[in-house]
Amino acid sequence: MKSPLIGITTGYEQRGEAVAELAKRYIDAVAQAGGIPVTVAPTGQDGRLIEHYAHVLDGLILSGGRDIPPDLYGEEAHPQTDALPPDRPLFEIALVRLLREMDKPVLGICYGCQLLNVAFGGTLIQDIPSQVGQIVKHRRTSSEEPHARHVVAVRSDSLIRQILGREEIEIVSSHHQAVKQPAPGMKVTATAPDGVIETIELEDARFLVGVQWHPEMDPEAEATRRLMQAFIRSASQNTTL
Repeated sequence: MKSPLIGITTGYEQRGEAVAELAKRYIDAVAQAGGIPVTVAPTGQDGRLIEHYAHVLDGLILSGGRDIPPDLYGEEAHPQTDALPPDRPLFEIALVRLLREMDKPVLGICYGCQLLNVAFGGTLIQDIPSQVGQIVKHRRTSSEEPHARHVVAVRSDSLIRQILGREEIEIVSSHHQAVKQPAPGMKVTATAPDGVIETIELEDARFLVGVQWHPEMDPEAEATRRLMQAFIRSASQNTTL
């Protein structure tokens, strides 16, 4: 069986010209779990290219990023929202929907979790500190601090529970937005102590999972190893000898 080809979406940073950018930790996480990482930069709304990606890839990781434009889920922008240009989320939404039709595995991480929810009709909390509160620290306040950590309660009737094998784990957190109204068919399967949604799963999909935390920032954790290996195993079912 071949190692699966795993696309990892990137953003663009403006440095004179637009430069595709992705933290190396995502690439390392895929390679360590046995997949072949391939960066996937937004290519606009060219349906031919998006369809080609969907057919070639065995699985997709939606990496972290800035905030999704609120008009994509029917809301006005909160003062704390730092929205991306729409090119990236629109590209990812189109690609994810095609992969869903093909029942290929998708793992959304942080922004990627939120993108999955928006792609299938859900909404987002735009700013946790002002809209939920600060009982739980979901991200650090300065780059000098270590990344925030907190526990997550995992529901028993879920794929993520089967994967992790535990009812509670400690995770690395770096976000100020989260899922608000889950999309139709999207099941909430883990939460933080303040009720913030930490994992979603599309109920009738083989593997379409969003985690609000950053497993790739915690490469030595058992939860990271289990999650990445389960994702790669699912993607490997699409490969041929």
